[in-house]
Amino acid sequence: MKFLIVFIALLAKNQLPLSSRSTRSRSFAWWLSQLQRWPAFTGIPRHAKYALAVVLPTLVLAGVFFYSQSWLWGLPTALAEIVLLVYVLSHMGIRQHLDEYCHDLANGDIQGAYHCAERHLAVPEVALTDSLEGMNEQVVRSLLQRWFEYFFLMVFWYMVADVAGVLLAWFSVQYARASDCDERGWRYLHWLEWGPVRLLGLTYGLAGNFVRALPVWKAHLWKMNNHSADVLFDVASSALMHHQHAVPHVLEQGQEAVEQLEDWNQLHMRCLSIWMAVIAAATIAGVLL
Repeated sequence: MKFLIVFIALLAKNQLPLSSRSTRSRSFAWWLSQLQRWPAFTGIPRHAKYALAVVLPTLVLAGVFFYSQSWLWGLPTALAEIVLLVYVLSHMGIRQHLDEYCHDLANGDIQGAYHCAERHLAVPEVALTDSLEGMNEQVVRSLLQRWFEYFFLMVFWYMVADVAGVLLAWFSVQYARASDCDERGWRYLHWLEWGPVRLLGLTYGLAGNFVRALPVWKAHLWKMNNHSADVLFDVASSALMHHQHAVPHVLEQGQEAVEQLEDWNQLHMRCLSIWMAVIAAATIAGVLL
């Protein structure tokens, strides 16, 4: 059933004319603002803040999904899960902006590509450089991080803990991204990402050059404090080294940068195929319901 729900959600996301979404959720921002109006909220411990902002709505909404399973053979619940996944996964889409960025690069408009990357594709924690090579690397980092946090992480926790898992992951991402959450709010997301990011790194090796990627993956495996973006970039870079344009030393032409990004995108497509096959096999075997 989970495979079917994920498959329908992916199909709907790709076929429906959905508008592009930012990485921030307005509904979660509203919920956090309501909590911050409570005078005592700023003075309570950070674990209590996380419990109120993330765990509480997760439990409430997961409870609603759980009790609705008895209605009409669970069909409304399945439909609601599809809608939830489509909503969450729609925040992953940066294809339109990536196409604009690649179009500017292919036409030699480096300035236009820079402005596109600065507005839509940059990883918030990393400042853009004025070199084409540095800019393209950070667009790649943005692509990896966005695909991981708004697709793989959500699907992983949905498979592990059903609706409660995807809600916990989604609210944790939003809490970590909130500019006014406490300074260590990102640590909760870090521990939710620790296992999935290494699992995805292993998949990069299977979808690319496994011999080169495996030592890099092992080096990151038990380093608890390594940032997810660094793990993804290092392992994926090693997995793509068998491609001619995967990691060029000097990006002298925009076309080379475009080809590099296409290699990264194809790596994601191969990883998606691997995991859809794994989920389908687990569903057939009865491991997933």
